Amino acid sequence: MRSRTLVGLLVVAACHRAGPSDDPPVAGAAGGAAEVVARDAAFDGVVARIEARRVELAHAYAAVDRSGRGAIRDEARAFLRGAIRDELFPAWLGMPWGLGRNSTATRPHQPGMTVGCSYFVTAILGNAGVLLDNRYRFAQAPALDIQRSLAPEQIHRYLSIPARDLERRIAALGDGLYLIGLSNHIAFVDVSGGAVHLVHASWSGDRQVADEPFVTARAIDVSRKAGYFVSPVLSDTVVDAWLAGSELAFRPSG
Repeated sequence: MRSRTLVGLLVVAACHRAGPSDDPPVAGAAGGAAEVVARDAAFDGVVARIEARRVELAHAYAAVDRSGRGAIRDEARAFLRGAIRDELFPAWLGMPWGLGRNSTATRPHQPGMTVGCSYFVTAILGNAGVLLDNRYRFAQAPALDIQRSLAPEQIHRYLSIPARDLERRIAALGDGLYLIGLSNHIAFVDVSGGAVHLVHASWSGDRQVADEPFVTARAIDVSRKAGYFVSPVLSDTVVDAWLAGSELAFRPSG
């Protein structure tokens, strides 16, 4: 794959375009009917608890003046990070990756569905209570447009560097959740205590939602010539919208 300029990267789509189904066969839900019902109920409980905490923090945020809002925003950011990495990500692991009309799942292990990489990103945001003005526009956009819509002032560009160097640079940004724009792909990056993991709907390997060591992920290796864009998931823009219960507008480039 030849090296791309910044302009070239702007037109590289995230991994999905809805169209005629070219999904791999969808695996049946694991376990018996009772287990599936219990799993779905547990997930609904997680989503409900996230929303309940959002309402609590929103009330606290509205009750203080501007000088006190930074602390509540930080509390909300920490809560969201924990909920996403410790409850939402694990629930999605093993969900089949795919493309086409059936790859727009909104919840983990949704019967008859797969999930594309950008639809996984938007599903996680939706599960966490982050409202998007048009999920499909987000999910069908270039990765960089998704990142610009979520964190317009906090995008880091890295040129063609080895995965190990990239891992160190991302770790230096600090513990947190990030998005990485890759060649025809978008993924979450989880940084915790210096450990860096890629969490994504992966087109390689077992072709499913996976949590894998960053430095050995094939998606990182194949994107080296194109370069990388990294941005925080839980920017002030996102957290403030979450607290307000307001929609985030999609902001295309150009």
